[in-house]
Amino acid sequence: MKRHLFFLIGLLIPILSQSQVKTANIDSLSQLYITAKADSGKINIALLLSNNYASINIDSAIKYANEAVELANSLNNKKQVLSAKFAMAEAMAERDIPTSMKIYYEILELASKSDKKSLIASCYTQIGLLYLYAGSDEKYIYYLQKAKSIYNALGNLSAVNDANSEIGGMYSISNRDSARYYLNLAATDSSGSNSAFYQYYWGNTESIDNPQKARGHFQKSLEISEKTNDLRGYSLASRWYCIFLQNQNQIDSAIVVAKAGLTAADKLGFLRGIVFNSEQLHKIYNGLGQTDSAYKYLSINVKAQNDLLGQDKIDQIQQAIIAEQQRGQKLQLEKEQLQSQIRLFGTAGVAFILLIFMIFFYRNQRKTRKSNELLLMQTEEINKKNSELQASYENLKSTQSQLIQSEKMASLGELTAGIAHEIQNPLNFVNNFSDVNKELVDEMQQELKAGKIDEAISISNDIKENEAKINHHGKRAGDIVKGMLQHSRTSSGVKEPTDINALADEYLRLSYHGLRAKDKSFNVTMKTEFDESIGMIDIVPQEIGRVILNLINNAFYAVNEKSKESQADAVEAGYEPRVVVSTKKLNDKIEISVKDNGNGIPESIKEKIFQPFFTTKPTGQGTGLGLSLSYDIVKAHGGEMRVETKEVEGSKFIIKLPIT
Repeated sequence: MKRHLFFLIGLLIPILSQSQVKTANIDSLSQLYITAKADSGKINIALLLSNNYASINIDSAIKYANEAVELANSLNNKKQVLSAKFAMAEAMAERDIPTSMKIYYEILELASKSDKKSLIASCYTQIGLLYLYAGSDEKYIYYLQKAKSIYNALGNLSAVNDANSEIGGMYSISNRDSARYYLNLAATDSSGSNSAFYQYYWGNTESIDNPQKARGHFQKSLEISEKTNDLRGYSLASRWYCIFLQNQNQIDSAIVVAKAGLTAADKLGFLRGIVFNSEQLHKIYNGLGQTDSAYKYLSINVKAQNDLLGQDKIDQIQQAIIAEQQRGQKLQLEKEQLQSQIRLFGTAGVAFILLIFMIFFYRNQRKTRKSNELLLMQTEEINKKNSELQASYENLKSTQSQLIQSEKMASLGELTAGIAHEIQNPLNFVNNFSDVNKELVDEMQQELKAGKIDEAISISNDIKENEAKINHHGKRAGDIVKGMLQHSRTSSGVKEPTDINALADEYLRLSYHGLRAKDKSFNVTMKTEFDESIGMIDIVPQEIGRVILNLINNAFYAVNEKSKESQADAVEAGYEPRVVVSTKKLNDKIEISVKDNGNGIPESIKEKIFQPFFTTKPTGQGTGLGLSLSYDIVKAHGGEMRVETKEVEGSKFIIKLPIT
């Protein structure tokens, strides 16, 4: 293990100091750019600078791509506008997914109208990458296959092999036979087989059947990335090599690799690399029981996740989806107009053919043949547009799935401040009792030296009691961390015996402290009315926990809004915000309710609150997925969910779940 550890440390040091690898080329281009005239040549220099910065500094890559777009627009050079926009979308792909997606769709539409097949294929590849970044491997493979088909028709062997390499990489974890097939196809092009990505794809493929061979591929991937100063490739290769080392039980080496990958990603500003490597470090330290380090990297991971696909990004993705839907509707309208024209032309054609038949039979035969050829071409065009509409629909369904996952991740972020407050109390007890025990040990030693055995025994009993308290509060802190980790991980879907009263009480306090951390002026009277006869019930705790958390957060939001209104209204000055969480056993069911005395829900929108994307909160404060997801979770448990509300007086959300 030590030999591999020294090798990894040797790679970490140079990757931090290799920012000068491309400096000479970038410096010379920068000087040319400064002195160049504002013409097409300067645009090309800006695009070269953006490309050079792509693997070492994303901010600089975006800057030069943006300047190329502005200059091309000012010169009204349509060809270079497309090239510059493509460079802009490529630079922003891993920093701003919705903006990049919008630009690629715009380029794809223009390229389709002018039948630029190579550009269409490039757009398919890049749009597929955006789906990969958002978590859809299947969509990436789908778009790669579409791009590969075009490249085959154009005879672009290098691009075909690049596509084969990426398809093999996607199969390298789930289907190793398919991965070997595509990676061997890609090996016909030496430039592709010498890439860092190609090497770690092979590493993943061989990781189970041939670990030694896999190790060589991972190390070669890191060496290629280091040599070319490719921080993106280095960060991604580090993530997969770390997983391999963990499976080989080489934990020290895995930590070194993941930290190197995280450093490279942070230097580049590569959010996906930060997410991947911080996730591995969190898992490793959590498995080692080093909770401080585990929490540190979990915090880094959550922040990077939010920056990559936070609430503002979700809103923008929704706008991109709506724009794409509108484009699809426009295509549908064009299709209907085309069908109407076909019917019109058909009617006129029949009349014309009858007239010609009466005059010249031979000419009628020629006209009929030409008319049939035209109809065949129009039918093919209609089929093509139908295929495009189906693809747009599939894109919409995939993006909706991503929004649902983002809503679940957002609930974890809302718990962070509450968890920090809750865990501080038991830690304070642990620290205080530890200090007291230190003093008692000193006293016991003095009594023993003085020969006062009874006094020493009495002191030892005090120490024993304090140790029991330390143990109790230590377990309490551990339970809080365990609960947080359980909430953050993806649900297994397996039901397990759960104390519903303890679950509801935990999320009530965590939600309250989370809101207090953001708004110190917020106060509310909280009350619990728990039926102790319920005992343990079989549920999926992560899922029902998310439902309870969402309802409590909504209740706090409602009373907080009414409290703010009452401060400005003398008539409502005596308002006291109140939230009540209760449970009750009803024969073969249990009832959970969350009641608030906020402003209530207007009767006109009461029937809409469980619909996806419907929200009464201001823009940017809610996605409209919380209640929709909660409703689906309760239904999946065989339960029901409803709301009782009166305007001005407040709302009460009621959940009924079967006991068995």
